[in-house]
Amino acid sequence: MRPAPEKPGSANQVVRVDAAVVGLGPAGSTALRLLADAGISCIGLDRSTFPRNKACGGGISARTLPLLPPGILENIPHQITSGISLTFRGEGSQNQDFGRPIAYQVRRDQFDTFMIDAARSAGGQVVTGVEAISARQEGRGFVLTAGDMVIHARSIFAADGATSRILRDLDPGSSRHIRENPSLRPFTSAEAFGHLRHPIDNRHVAIDLGLVTGGYAWSFPKKDSSWGLGVAGFLGPLSDPRGEFARYLNSRKATVGDAEVLTWPLPNFRSVRHGRIPGLFLIGDAGAILDPFLGEGIYYAILSATRGAEELIRELSRKDVEPETAVARASTAYARFVKHALWPDFSQGARLAQVLYRFPGLFFRITRRHPGLLALYASILTGKHDYRSFSRAMILRALSLLIPGRTPLSGPAL
Repeated sequence: MRPAPEKPGSANQVVRVDAAVVGLGPAGSTALRLLADAGISCIGLDRSTFPRNKACGGGISARTLPLLPPGILENIPHQITSGISLTFRGEGSQNQDFGRPIAYQVRRDQFDTFMIDAARSAGGQVVTGVEAISARQEGRGFVLTAGDMVIHARSIFAADGATSRILRDLDPGSSRHIRENPSLRPFTSAEAFGHLRHPIDNRHVAIDLGLVTGGYAWSFPKKDSSWGLGVAGFLGPLSDPRGEFARYLNSRKATVGDAEVLTWPLPNFRSVRHGRIPGLFLIGDAGAILDPFLGEGIYYAILSATRGAEELIRELSRKDVEPETAVARASTAYARFVKHALWPDFSQGARLAQVLYRFPGLFFRITRRHPGLLALYASILTGKHDYRSFSRAMILRALSLLIPGRTPLSGPAL
């Protein structure tokens, strides 16, 4: 059901919907598509116009495919990656091909546009190029101002990034909560598109440990022969992300030409408190739903949007509950999913990051002696393993390295 516009006496257009989706990246466009396809009245808003250029690794992990619209790989250029090239401070390359896709490398301008078009085809109303979007609570719902539109919504899906304006509007204490707890500050990345003077096999993603303080650097191949290059820290914000990025470019003998090097905040999953406001679904980066070990965001953006939309669709389909109550129940169920399904594994991933990124040389030595661990590392992207099983395997292999004669347990990875 499309949102119904009204014609008030003022110049503003008034729209009433069950759900307003703010931000139309992978999370927002997914929520809008699913809601519209289920007949939920909804509208999607974004300040950008599409297609938009976005420097991003752009790796869609294999476990993301079941959550994507049909036909996406047939309609956008992509490079299949089936292996990893691991280095330590630019040296000692370890190359492994796993014989099956672990990720599909895309350009975000093409990917995001396809996702928005899919939402529009499902019946979602899309409004882009909105100069400013703000929100406030009113009764048991919300009022958003977006350009010359006033939107009354029973629920909001905030998908407007790590510095979410919607979250700041509706929960002003969220910013103070982070300021008062330095350990909750976002991490940082620096990224750009470029070219490698000595390219590696474009079926592999290149990962370097040790060059970046408390994190890693990457090179992801694109179908147009360019590479998505970046660095990110996961133990704390990088003090000089552009400097770390320049050092990585030098180690790879890479050039970015006139491409702009952009820095991005990577949200700390502990920084956002879900479920505080009935009817508010914080998805993707706006909900700090980002892998604290690999920094993978697209999968979790789409997963969180899917789960939030499914909860709202389920509750609004009930005939024995008024809509406002259904919306509150759905947002509460979504917050429970985040707390009980995502946060425990993220907590283990964060503990793993504390070890691996503090002692990258040790991990590199272990993977050299036990190549199966690198396959296990990649298997996280296929959804075959989580951080808890990965951690158990890494401990066993570390013991085998430190205690001569100990034989590590083995098992399927991919």
